[in-house]
Amino acid sequence: MLGIRQFSTTSRELFFFQKFFQPVIDASKPKPHVVTQLVKPVGLNRYPTKDTKYSRGNSFKDLFDQQKTKQRTNELTLEMSKSGMYDLFTYRKTNGKLFLSPKSYWRKDKALYFPHMTGQPLSKTAKRGSIEDNLKGKISIVRIFGNETGNQLSNEFIDGLVKQDPNTLDDTQLVNINWMENSAKTMIVKLSMWSMRSKIPENLQKNYFICDRQQLPFTIREDLMINNIYTGYILLVDSDLKIRWIASGGATDEELQTLSRSLNGVRNETESKIIT
Repeated sequence: MLGIRQFSTTSRELFFFQKFFQPVIDASKPKPHVVTQLVKPVGLNRYPTKDTKYSRGNSFKDLFDQQKTKQRTNELTLEMSKSGMYDLFTYRKTNGKLFLSPKSYWRKDKALYFPHMTGQPLSKTAKRGSIEDNLKGKISIVRIFGNETGNQLSNEFIDGLVKQDPNTLDDTQLVNINWMENSAKTMIVKLSMWSMRSKIPENLQKNYFICDRQQLPFTIREDLMINNIYTGYILLVDSDLKIRWIASGGATDEELQTLSRSLNGVRNETESKIIT
């Protein structure tokens, strides 16, 4: 009987391996990254709230659902094909410009939502909370980065806008999201927050967030086009938490002009809404 039980257990494990993991391993060879022009809106379908939870994998019951198993297999295949080395190689190949930003901002009725995220503000007086709470009712330029290179690249957009017009950000808030990719880096950053406060103006610290990157599953980061840790990102988010424009890497002259036009366009929408 013991031998039968052992055989049965082994067979069951083999069944799940062949059904679920073997296709992932067989198909996990990475494909070269192709830089494409963004046309369709980037974001999520659901409005973010503090109760939002993003799915991570399948439940045991889902393993018997062919459609869900196939979907999860495809997700794992993509995740396994994009390792840290793949991201580093892609960054070097593209100089952080992983995609070409849209030629114009997305219409409000077509735009998708910014995700639910929590973070620790750099400010001493601010408590950890949901980032969307800081975005509601305001037009925001959101910078996302996970290292100094990404910080410098994404900051080119801010410097460029201010150079064009020193007053351009007067009625727009700047939100910084500093990605922490693992617990070790999180600990190091938390221990050095006093040093960071000395380098960042006090009026910006309440909107400077230290965030755990893993709170957004791999597939969500892929949908948002913010999955490569080595570069930086700029997102224009409107008062209803919709992503209206996005860019990666450093700023080009064309992108700066597009961001400036997009910012003005979203402002005009907001002003019209208030008047109405």
